[in-house]
Amino acid sequence: MKAQFSTIRILAISKLARGICIFFLPFLLAQNCYYNPVVYDLLNPIKSEDQSAFLSLLGLVPRSFRITGQLMSNGSAVSEATVRVSGSNDSSASSTTDTSGRFQLNAPTGTVTLEVDHMGTVFKIELSITPPIAAIVSIENSTYSVINLEVYPSNAESPTYLELTFSMPYDGLQIDEFNFFGTVSSGFEFQFSEAIELPSDNDIWRAQNFIITPSLSFNSTAISGSTVDIMVDNGSYIPETDYYLTIMPGIKSTSGKSVKMTVIHFYVGALAL
Repeated sequence: MKAQFSTIRILAISKLARGICIFFLPFLLAQNCYYNPVVYDLLNPIKSEDQSAFLSLLGLVPRSFRITGQLMSNGSAVSEATVRVSGSNDSSASSTTDTSGRFQLNAPTGTVTLEVDHMGTVFKIELSITPPIAAIVSIENSTYSVINLEVYPSNAESPTYLELTFSMPYDGLQIDEFNFFGTVSSGFEFQFSEAIELPSDNDIWRAQNFIITPSLSFNSTAISGSTVDIMVDNGSYIPETDYYLTIMPGIKSTSGKSVKMTVIHFYVGALAL
């Protein structure tokens, strides 16, 4: 009987010891694994900037990015303006806008300030760059805007589009009874960098490629070379309303280039029609 009791005690102690080992095993492994280089890196992450540089050496992320966009003023493309990253002396961080207002330059990620000089008018544009997204934070001069802003790796081929060079209405336009007849009273007008490929039906083409919210009533659509004119029923405007006009990439040039999808926000205030 005494021998049987001893055997039971031994089995109980053995199970207890096994349970203790199982409980402490993960901690023991963690202590040993801490000195494994892979686990050490997981437990002690490299600082973000050092990690980015390290990944760049491995070819996992690009070392720099290219920023491109179109500089506009009251709906018209701004050419021959100098755009550069503030505080940088690198020639690749500076650009002169072409006839479509497009600039292309190298820029770091994060918050970036661009300095613009257009015929002596100097102002700053603040961007937030988090590839693959670039967003406008602020523009000092309200008569200027940037459309079609995007970011891509500096070693990638630059995008090519059919450029919007003039638009009425334009992004940021505020319409009221005082400027209505000098802006959109005769309809919408859009000019592009190349001749437009003619569609089989102008009105269907317009409905597919010029999408406006809230809706407006359109009378006719005319295409001549690189210009598109859309007649609008002035009675369909709703006062005190924000409108969003989306220009779609179904608009193509005769050479095959497409428009980059562009959203134009304008506001219609009080009208005396």
